[in-house]
Order: sequence, then C-alpha cells, then structure tokens
Amino acid sequence: MNSMETTKLLIVDDNEGVRHLVSRWLERAGFSVREAKDGAEAIEKVKEDPPAIILADIRMPKIDGIELARIIKSDYPEIKIILMTAYSSPQTIAQARREGVDDYLEKPFTKDQVERITLEALS
Repeated sequence: MNSMETTKLLIVDDNEGVRHLVSRWLERAGFSVREAKDGAEAIEKVKEDPPAIILADIRMPKIDGIELARIIKSDYPEIKIILMTAYSSPQTIAQARREGVDDYLEKPFTKDQVERITLEALS
C-alpha cells in the first residue's frame, strides 16, 4: 500500500458537482477521500476523523472557507488547508494566509493542478 492510500482528505464545497469531481480525481490518484457540503459539516467530520488535508471552497453558506480554516487551525494546526476559489484577490489571499491557509487553487482548475497542489501540501 502506498502512502497516499492512507492519506485522508476532506473535500468541502457547497457545489455538489465540484465536490464530486475533485473527490473522484483524488481517489483515482490514490487518496482516501471524504466529502462535506459546507463548513459546519466539515467541522463535524474533522472531529470524527481528522484528515491530513482539507480542500475547501472559499465561498460557502454558514461557514466560509476562511472561517473554516480559522476554526480548524485553532484545534488541529497540523491539518493542511487548501482553498478553492474563483474569487481570489490579494486581500482575500492575505486574509486566508493569516488564518492559516496553506495554499489555494484558482477555479477553473485541472485534475493535474489539484493533484500537484495536494501532493505539495504533503511534503
């Protein structure tokens, strides 16, 4: 078994299509993947079984990606957080970094970009 098969990921996006697509890409790359439809569900799933990496949309109802990062990093600083966004401004990226976000992906992204940034987060 390779190390990716034991690496747990959590994909968080209120858009079911995006969530499933990213999950499928990363499962095919060999990761163990779970999904959450919003930040509140993500927090519950992290409490149940913390992943190594969270890929989260920045704009979601209830708890957005930046707030999710702040909450998760306060209790689980070792979890890597990658935000997925179509709305990246220098201010947003700076705020995300202050809250502990490790990296970000700009939408639209490719399978190769998602795999690369996920692997980089592990190194």
